[in-house]
Amino acid sequence: DRSIQTQAKGADPTPDAVYKAMTKVRHTGEAEPTAAVFHPNDWQDIRLLRTADGMYIWGSPSESGPERIWGLDENTGLVGAFRPHAQIFRRQGITITISTEHSTYFVENKVAILAESRLALAVYRPYAFCKITGI
Repeated sequence: DRSIQTQAKGADPTPDAVYKAMTKVRHTGEAEPTAAVFHPNDWQDIRLLRTADGMYIWGSPSESGPERIWGLDENTGLVGAFRPHAQIFRRQGITITISTEHSTYFVENKVAILAESRLALAVYRPYAFCKITGI
C-alpha cells in the first residue's frame, strides 16, 4: 500500500509514538522526515511532560524551546518528508477585505479584516508521511 501511513499512540507516551512514525517514514516511506505538525493543545501536553521527579522533559520553562508548530486536528499529529515529497502551489494571491458593515461595527468604531489565499498541497510520495492518532 502506497498511501499515507498510520501510527496509533496506544499506550505509548506521545514522543514514542512520534518516533515510531518517524521510523515508518524512514523505513517504509524511504524518506527522511523534515517536520512534524501538531494541534497546539497536543503540543502543550508534550511540552509539559515531566519525569517522576517533576523535571520537565523538554526543558525548563525558563529556557526557550521549540515552538514551530502548525495546527492540525486535535489528538492527531503528522510526521513527514515535507520538503522533498510535497509542494504547495498558490492558486491565488492573498486577498484582504476590510469592512465596518458587520453587525454594529460601524457604530462601535470596529473594523473586520478578512485575509485569504487559495493554496493547493501536492503530495508526491504519500507513504513518506505518517499520521499519529490518539495523541
